[in-house]
Amino acid sequence: MLKVKDLTTGSIVRHLVQLALPIMGTSFIQMAYSFTDMAWLGRLGSREVAAVGIISVFLWIANAMTYLTKTGSEVTIGQSIGRGEVELARSFASHNTVISILVGSIWAIGYTLLASPLINLYAPERAVSDLALEYMRIATLGLPVVFLTSTLFGVYNATGNSRVPFLILGLGLVCNMILDPLLIFGVNLGVQGAAWATVLSQWIVMIAFILRLRIKDKLLANFSLFPNKIAWSEVKQIFRIGIPPALLNVFFALVTIYMGRLVSTVGGHVGIAVLTTGGQLEALTWNTAQG
Repeated sequence: MLKVKDLTTGSIVRHLVQLALPIMGTSFIQMAYSFTDMAWLGRLGSREVAAVGIISVFLWIANAMTYLTKTGSEVTIGQSIGRGEVELARSFASHNTVISILVGSIWAIGYTLLASPLINLYAPERAVSDLALEYMRIATLGLPVVFLTSTLFGVYNATGNSRVPFLILGLGLVCNMILDPLLIFGVNLGVQGAAWATVLSQWIVMIAFILRLRIKDKLLANFSLFPNKIAWSEVKQIFRIGIPPALLNVFFALVTIYMGRLVSTVGGHVGIAVLTTGGQLEALTWNTAQG
């Protein structure tokens, strides 16, 4: 069962709107995770908001790198389906998922080992640095999951079904909104509670995705998450397509880090909190454009 929506028949405008609106909504939901954490942590103080704001930029870089396999999936699978090469589409889906897990795991290990030097790029005061370190060490546990789910978004988008990722990520956001106050205040975990709420929500999203993929949708005839044999030509094509959009998004995050360092020297942790919160609001515009 291929389970692909044919976008070449019927109204092109209607198809584009139906495809793009859920993608835009998905981008807003991803951004809302950090907003939810900051909203609840704001009740504890500006240092907590600044700490999460610092880490949100590094998580932004990680999310930017997910474009490697998200865009890679959308383009390689979409083109293969368009040419009627179903087996090649299945193979690209498998290669994109395994690459995403590997890159996500490497990114998580790198962030864990380099957490302190990265946080110190902002030159924060010691109290903020310690809080940021607590948040980052927990948040990295969700990175392999984030990379995998982003790739599955791309697989769904390539088959013309962007509604399912929107609904599943919406479920994750609801879980995050429920878990945040319970873990931050209910069991008094503070910043660590916000991090755990996000990570647990990300794992829930991944489980929901795989269950939906395997049990109901059977997308691309239940393609394997791991290829039987690595086809290096396909790996090369995925990197060739996915690296440019990934690096473009990383560049914007690096600019924010530079600005954060400048703001930190002038306004301290309050300046960092204002900059990172404002950056989240600014993201509303380019999330719309990317959709």
